Amino acid sequence: MDKGFSGNLDGKARETEYSLALDAAGIINKSTTSDDQSSVARKWRSAFDKNGFITPKFRAKKATVPVLQQVIAKHPEMDLSSKPYQITPQGRRLAQATTTYEMQDTMLRALLGIQIDADDVTTAKFKPFVFALQVMAALRAKKQDKGVNEKELVLIGNVTDHSQASAVANEIISYRIERDKVSGKQNKSKFDASYLSPLAEECGVKYESLATYTNPNFNYMLTTGLFSRQGKRLVFNEERIDVINAILQTEPQIISDDVEYYYQLWNGYPLPTDDADVLIRSIKRLAAKLERSYTDAELPTEVPDLKLFLIQLQMEDDAVHEHSYAREQSTDDNIEEIIQYFHVINGDRGNGEVFENAKANAKFDMPTYLEWTSWRAFLAIDGLVNTPDKARGFNVDQDLYPIGNAPGGRPDIVLEYEGFILVVEVTLTTTSRQEAAEAEPVRRHVAGIQAKHPEKPVYGLFLAKTIDNNTAEMFRVGLWYDKNDPYFVNIVPMTLTQFIHVMQEFQEIRFDNTKVERLVEKCLIPRNATVGLWKHEIAHTVDVYQYN
Repeated sequence: MDKGFSGNLDGKARETEYSLALDAAGIINKSTTSDDQSSVARKWRSAFDKNGFITPKFRAKKATVPVLQQVIAKHPEMDLSSKPYQITPQGRRLAQATTTYEMQDTMLRALLGIQIDADDVTTAKFKPFVFALQVMAALRAKKQDKGVNEKELVLIGNVTDHSQASAVANEIISYRIERDKVSGKQNKSKFDASYLSPLAEECGVKYESLATYTNPNFNYMLTTGLFSRQGKRLVFNEERIDVINAILQTEPQIISDDVEYYYQLWNGYPLPTDDADVLIRSIKRLAAKLERSYTDAELPTEVPDLKLFLIQLQMEDDAVHEHSYAREQSTDDNIEEIIQYFHVINGDRGNGEVFENAKANAKFDMPTYLEWTSWRAFLAIDGLVNTPDKARGFNVDQDLYPIGNAPGGRPDIVLEYEGFILVVEVTLTTTSRQEAAEAEPVRRHVAGIQAKHPEKPVYGLFLAKTIDNNTAEMFRVGLWYDKNDPYFVNIVPMTLTQFIHVMQEFQEIRFDNTKVERLVEKCLIPRNATVGLWKHEIAHTVDVYQYN
């Protein structure tokens, strides 16, 4: 939206340009064979619009002044014009967010502010996100330890009456009881279809399409920071329980005036964390977890300073959590999970609970989960000199699940060991498109790390489902010029199937990172051959390499 699209995203031509811009930025992987290149842009525009990140295109009645113009007249400080699809203050806040907590703050303001028409005309408006919180609180009060999954979100999303939270919680409990009576995966799937199909019909969609509608809601809820994952379920994040309780005590606050509603949605809906008392309670709760305490006199008095104080504690707690998480990756269960994620991303067939959980998590964002799974694999092998957070180029949430891909301009993963540095780049891009999208940045990233660390050998590992010959050729030649200065970079292209084999060997023999370095070096030896022969030799080397 920083390339002239703000306030200028109307019409198929501009939509097509925006779609191509998203593709060029690596945000999407656009199909070049699609007849309508503009459709994906409309989906993104709709999501931004509904969440208050851009202004919508109002259909004004002749007798009234459009709402956008009324908001502009009342709130000129928002710096909006009468054009549709402009970035709002909320949108700018999201675009400029640099930390997970800033992103969560922005998303929480968006979801908490959204209200829709209720089915009951006497109720008028309804807040979907608040209702989900109310149902989950009701389940908690009814001693239900399990969080809600995507199918249960269908039951929540089928009601638009806040007074029905307890009734919906009871329906979810009944659904669970009946489903638990059914044995076998296929029979449970049939039960789900029978139970939920009528609700899908009421929503005007086919049962098979429910995942398309519920998965974004599931992920939107996660972006607020109020929830943690429990397998394929959402539970309340206990670290944010003070905020959750404050929301439940004050919401839903329905705004009947359209001008005030859109002002709050576009400018940023008020949060409990705008209140000093809620912030102080959150600070003291987190401080206790970190085995320290603060008196009121020791804490700042102003809300912005309290927020900064809380964020600093959260980041400290995150670092402790991430170090513990990194150590845990070498357990048998985690290594098996890592391998199953790779199988899912590689398009392999599989079965079992671990595979199905991985499939459910990764299916809507395979590129991001490929980066995350690769990072976890090397955390398992361990021996890092740099910290786990410095090793990854992407953000993670409070449960250490990924939030978006590594941004352009930096490597996906940088692993610094005592004796060498390994730069890992991953992609799901294939064919000749792979060479255009990956060969230049991968070589540049490896050369950049090499320039910063002349004291250590630097290697690159490029992971993809398939390796295009033109991509491999660029790595085989291995030259990168920084102006007139040539860098000879050492990059090994490896398929996901081959790397899965490496991790299966690690599962049997807990080798250390020096064995990885030696494997990469062995794969580099035959690079002077033709590309086809080099790729063949890499496959052979991976297959016969001895780790003990």
